[in-house]
Amino acid sequence: MYKKTYLWLIITLVVTFLFLSPNLKSNFLNWDDPVYITTNQLIKDTSFSGVKKIFSTNEVVGTYSPLVLLSWSIDYKISQLNPFTFHLFNILYHLAVVALVFYLALLLSKRVEVAFIASLLFGIHPMHVETVGWISARKDLIYSLFFFGALIIYHFYLESKNKRSSRRLYLTCLCLFCLSLLSKGTAVMLPFVLLLMDYLKKRKNIKNILVEKIPFFLLSLLFVYIAIIGQASEGAIDNAINMTTVNSISVGFYGYIIYLIKAIIPFNLSGYHPYPDMIGEQLPWYFYVSATPVIALFIVTIIKARTKRFLGFGIMFFFITLVPVIQVLPFGTAVIAERYTYLPYFGLFLLFAIWIVRAIDAYRKFEKPIWILLSSCIIMLGIRSFQYSKTYNNSEVFWSNVIDKYPDDHLAYLNRGNFRTYQQHYKEAINDFNKGIELNPSDFSLLYNRGLAYSNIGEPVKAVKDYSESMILNPKYASNYLNRGIVFSNIKNYDQAIKDFSNTIVLSPENYKAYYNRAIAFKSKKMYDQAIDDLSKVIELEKIRPLALTTRGEILMLLGKKEQALNDFNLAVNLNPKGATTYVKRGLLHLGENKFQLARRDFETAISIDNTLIEAFINLGVIVMNNQEFNKAMDYFNTAQKLNPQNHIVYYNRGLLQLLLKNYTLAIEEFNKSLKIKPDFASASKDRAYTIKLLEAL
Repeated sequence: MYKKTYLWLIITLVVTFLFLSPNLKSNFLNWDDPVYITTNQLIKDTSFSGVKKIFSTNEVVGTYSPLVLLSWSIDYKISQLNPFTFHLFNILYHLAVVALVFYLALLLSKRVEVAFIASLLFGIHPMHVETVGWISARKDLIYSLFFFGALIIYHFYLESKNKRSSRRLYLTCLCLFCLSLLSKGTAVMLPFVLLLMDYLKKRKNIKNILVEKIPFFLLSLLFVYIAIIGQASEGAIDNAINMTTVNSISVGFYGYIIYLIKAIIPFNLSGYHPYPDMIGEQLPWYFYVSATPVIALFIVTIIKARTKRFLGFGIMFFFITLVPVIQVLPFGTAVIAERYTYLPYFGLFLLFAIWIVRAIDAYRKFEKPIWILLSSCIIMLGIRSFQYSKTYNNSEVFWSNVIDKYPDDHLAYLNRGNFRTYQQHYKEAINDFNKGIELNPSDFSLLYNRGLAYSNIGEPVKAVKDYSESMILNPKYASNYLNRGIVFSNIKNYDQAIKDFSNTIVLSPENYKAYYNRAIAFKSKKMYDQAIDDLSKVIELEKIRPLALTTRGEILMLLGKKEQALNDFNLAVNLNPKGATTYVKRGLLHLGENKFQLARRDFETAISIDNTLIEAFINLGVIVMNNQEFNKAMDYFNTAQKLNPQNHIVYYNRGLLQLLLKNYTLAIEEFNKSLKIKPDFASASKDRAYTIKLLEAL
C-alpha cells in the first residue's frame, strides 16, 4: 500500500517538474525582481547581522516577508545572482508544496486516487505557472508550504487521543502558522481554514473550538495591521480609495467568478492583468453581473454543507483563502493575479478529485474512459503550462505577452521599453515609450524613460525636452533633474547642469550621484573647492568611495596638493584594488615627481586590470622610451594607437621616438598625423619644425 502511494507521489512530482522545466532557462524580470533581488542589499549579507537586518526591516515593496528574503539570501550565497539557482529553488519549493498537497488530500479523503488527481492538478495547472516562473512570487510558494504543513499537523491534532501529544501538535501548528505569516501576510486566513477542518471533522464543542483559535486570530490581527501599513506606505491602497463601495464589491465578485472559470478553462493567461482604467467611472457591465453566479454558488454551498461536507470544505476553502487578495480590500493594483489562486485552488482541486473518484466508484464500467478523458485533460493542461512557462524567460517575452493580451495597457509598453533600454535596443524602446505616451500622456515615467533612451542615442535636445515635460507632470521626481543635469554636462552647459544637480539634492539630500556629477561639473568650470566639497560628501555617504577618492585626488593634484592627492589614491586602491583608473592617476602623480619606477609599476598594474586604458600605455611608452627601451616603447605606442586611432598624443610620442632613433622622415610623418587630428597642438608643431631643420642639415 505504502509503495503504491509513494509511486503515485513520485509520478506526480516528475510530471510536474517536466511540465514546468522551461522555467529553469528563465532570467530575472524587471517586474519587482530588481527591488526584491538584484538590487536588494538585504539578501547579499548572510551573516548574523545581515539576517537580523532582514527580520528587522519593516517591509520591502510594501510587504513584510523576512523568510522569503532569507531564502533569496541563501540562493545568492550559493551562486550570487545566477537566475538558474533562483528558478531551481522556486521549482523545488513548488514540488515540496505539491507533496504536501498530496499528503493532505490523502489524509482528508483516505484515497490515494484523490491525492494523485488533486496534487497533479495543483502541480501542473497553468494558473500556477506565474507563482513558479516569477522569482518574486516565491512568497506564495513559501507561505503555502507552511500553510499546508500547519493543516497537516492540525489534522493529526484532531486525530490525537493523547493530551501531551495534542499539546505538542497544537504548538507545532501555531509555529508553522507564524512561519507562514512571516512569508506572506495572506496566511492570516489560516484560523478560518482551521475552523473548516473542524467542520469537516464534525467537531461539536464550539467553546473549545473557539478558545483554541484565539492565539491564531491574535496573530492574524497583528499581521493584518502590518500588511495595511506596508501596502499604504507603497501607495498600493491609493488606487482603490476613490472607488465607490458598489464598484469595490463588484471587483471582488468579478475576481471570484474569473478565478472559478479559469480553474476549468485557463484562458487569457498573463503575468499582469491591468485594472480597468476607469477609476471614478462606471465599471464594465460584466463586473456588476459577476455577483449573481458567485452568490448563487455560495447559497447552494451553504444549503448543501450539512450533508455534503467536502463540497462545503472545498468551496469555502476557495472563498476564504482568496479574501485578502480579492480586491474588496484594497491591496495591490492589478484587478486579478494568477498567483493569487495558488493556495485557494486546493479546495477546488480536492473537490474535483473526490467527484472523479466517486464517479469511477459508481460507474465502474466507465472507469477506463473516465481515466482516459482525465489524462487527456491533464496532458493538455501540462502542455499549456509548458508553453506558458516560456513567457517568463525574460522581460521581452513577458511584456510582449501582456501586450498581446492587453494592447491598450501603457504600463506594459513602459516596462518592455525599459527592458529594451537595458538591452541597448534604444530605437525599439523609444517606439514602446511613444505608444505608451499615446495611451497615457499623463504618466511622467514614460517621458522620463524616453528621455533616457534619447540620451543614450546621442539626441540631447529631445532628451532635455522629455525630462522637462516629465518635470511638469511630476516636479518632485529627483531623477528627472539628475538625468537632465547629466545631459547638460555632456553638452558642456555646466551652469544649467549644476542647477539641476542642486535641485536633485534638494529633493533627495543623500543622492550621491547628484553630488558626484555636480562635482564633475564644478571641476570642468575649475571651481575646485566646490568640487572637493561635493566629493567629500559622496565619501561621507559611503557610496562609490573609490571613484570619489580618485576624482578628489585628481583635483588635489591639479591644485599642487600632492601629498593629500597621494593619500586619496592610496585609500581608493585599498578600497578597490581592481580600480585601474586609480592606478593611472597615481602613476601620473609619481611621474610628475620623477618617481619613474613607482609610476611604471602603477601603469603596468592598470593595464593588467584593464588593457584598454590608452593613457596607461602612452605613459608606459614614455617611461621606457626615456630608459632607451625603444622597441618596448614602440609596442606600447602601437597598442595605444590601435585602441584609439584618433588620439593625437599617440602619434606625437611616436614622433618623438622616431626623432630619438634619428628616423627624421618617419618622425615628421608622425607629427603630421598628430597635427591633422589636433591642428593647434603646439608641441607637435614645435618638434616638427625642429625635426625638419635636422633633416635639412643632413
